[in-house]
Amino acid sequence: MDAAARPADAAAARVVRMEAWSLLATRLAALLNVVVALGTGAGGGQLLGLAVVLAAAMFAESMLLAGWALRRGGPDPRAGWADLAAGCAALAANAALVAGADVHTWGFFAYPYTLVGSCALGLLFPRAWQVAAGAATLALVYGAADHLSSGQPLWNAVPNAASYLGIAPVVWFVARQLRRMAAELDASRAAALELARRRAVEAERERQSRMLHDRVLQTLETLGGGTWVADAWMRDQVRAEAAWLRWLVERGGAVPDGDVPDLASGLQALARDRARDGLRVAVRFPPPPHDDLSGVPDAVAGALLDACHEALTNVIKHAGTDRAVLGAAVEDGAVVVTVVDQGRGFDPAARPRGLGLSRSVEGRVADVGGTVRVDAAPGAGTCVELRVPLPGPGRDAADQR
Repeated sequence: MDAAARPADAAAARVVRMEAWSLLATRLAALLNVVVALGTGAGGGQLLGLAVVLAAAMFAESMLLAGWALRRGGPDPRAGWADLAAGCAALAANAALVAGADVHTWGFFAYPYTLVGSCALGLLFPRAWQVAAGAATLALVYGAADHLSSGQPLWNAVPNAASYLGIAPVVWFVARQLRRMAAELDASRAAALELARRRAVEAERERQSRMLHDRVLQTLETLGGGTWVADAWMRDQVRAEAAWLRWLVERGGAVPDGDVPDLASGLQALARDRARDGLRVAVRFPPPPHDDLSGVPDAVAGALLDACHEALTNVIKHAGTDRAVLGAAVEDGAVVVTVVDQGRGFDPAARPRGLGLSRSVEGRVADVGGTVRVDAAPGAGTCVELRVPLPGPGRDAADQR
C-alpha cells in the first residue's frame, strides 16, 4: 500500500516517511564524499573535468531517487535495481578516470559514495535475497575496478569490498523490524478503536432499552392490562405489541451475529415471555434422537424464534384462547417447529392471511430456505408448521449462516 492510502497518523505511514528521509540523508552524506574529493583536487592523476561530469551525474541520480522515495514511499525493487546499476556504472567510470597510483586516494570517490549510498538497497529492496545480491554485486564490481585500475591482486581489495556486505543487510533488517512493529501498532490501535465503537454501540443500545422500558413499555402494558381501552380487539393488540416490545428490550434490540440462543433454550425463553402476557405456552420436544437441535445454525434458529414470536402474537390477537403449544424436532434432515392452539381457528381459503403471517412468519422462514404450512379450520384451532432444511454432507453449512 502506498503511503498516500494510509491514514496520516498511522504508524506504518510514519515509518515510510522516515525511510524516505533516511534515504535522502544517507545519499547526501555519500555526495559529501564526492564534494570533498573534488575540492582537494582528487589526486594528480585524475582527469578533473570528466570527474566533475561524473559527479554531476551521480548527484542527479541521487536527487531523482530521493525525490521518488519522498513522493511514493515504500520499498520498490525496480528503484533498487536502477540505483544498483547506477552505482556499478559510477565505480567503473571512476576507475577509468584514475591512474593506478591514485586509485587508493580521494580520486576514486565512487568507492565511499557507493559504500554509504548502499544504504538505499536496504530501504528499496523488500526481499533479503535482493539485498544480498545487490551488496554482492557492488562488492564484485568494486573489486574488479580496483584490480583493473591499479593492477593489484583481487585479494587486496577484499577488505574494502567486504564493507558492502554489511551495510545494506543491516539497514534492511532494521527497516523490516520497524515496518513490522508499525503494522502491529496500527493493528492494535484499530482493534482498540473497534472495541471502543462496540462498547459505545452497546451503551447506546442499553440506554435506548431503558428508555423504552421505563416509558413506552410500561404505558403499553398498563393500557393492555387494565380497562383503559374499551375495545377488546384493540386491547389485545396493545397487549401483543407490549409483549413484542418487552421481548425486543430484553434481547437488547437487534441480536448481533453469534449472540443468537440455541433453538431449544430460545423456545423455552419465548414461552416464559408469553406467560407474562397471559398466554400459557407449553414447550414439547420428541424423544431422542429427534430432540437434538444442536446442529441448527444460528441464522436458522434466529429466524425460527422470530417467526414463532410472531405466530404466538397472532394467537394472542386472534385465537381467543390463553393456551398454545410449541414443538421442535429434527425430521428427515430438517428442523421442524410447530405452533399449535385450540382457539377459534379460521378458514385459510376464505380469509386472507394477515401481514404478520405473510411477512413476519413466512418471510423470515423463507429467508433461510424454509417453508411454512398452516392448518386451520373454524372452531378447530390452528397449527403453523415451520420447516427448514439443515446443512448436511451434500450442502454448504455456510449457506445457513
